[in-house]
Amino acid sequence: MTATPTVALPRPVHGVKVHSRQTLGACAPTYGRVELDFEPVPTQDASTIEFACSAEPEPSPEYEVALAQGVMRELAAADTDDSGTRRGSPVSARVIVRAMSWHWVDTCELTFIRLGALAVREALACVAEDREPQLIETRVRLLF
Repeated sequence: MTATPTVALPRPVHGVKVHSRQTLGACAPTYGRVELDFEPVPTQDASTIEFACSAEPEPSPEYEVALAQGVMRELAAADTDDSGTRRGSPVSARVIVRAMSWHWVDTCELTFIRLGALAVREALACVAEDREPQLIETRVRLLF
């Protein structure tokens, strides 16, 4: 089996916003918000992610790591948690996190892994459909 070649993101996509709503009346920690920009890089360059953001209520290294994991796995087309929506070709891009929000009780790392993957999918849809980003509001599914 040969590896699928990496393609470069063809154009910038700025202002990708993904919001996972809090599960009211339940114990699932599903709240999270992110805003990311995607920039092209040469095909031979590896994808990168940088945090140039405000974080509410404060910076959270564990949620930053989780978000980066979700973004990088989706860019690499290796989201093994959701094989039904796995894309074909890996994409190289520079990802800049502009904002993120989490809650002391109603957030977990898996929420940010899923938000990262959803943000990448929205950026790629914007390129494929030649459109600007649309706000993605959802409640991520957490499978423990």
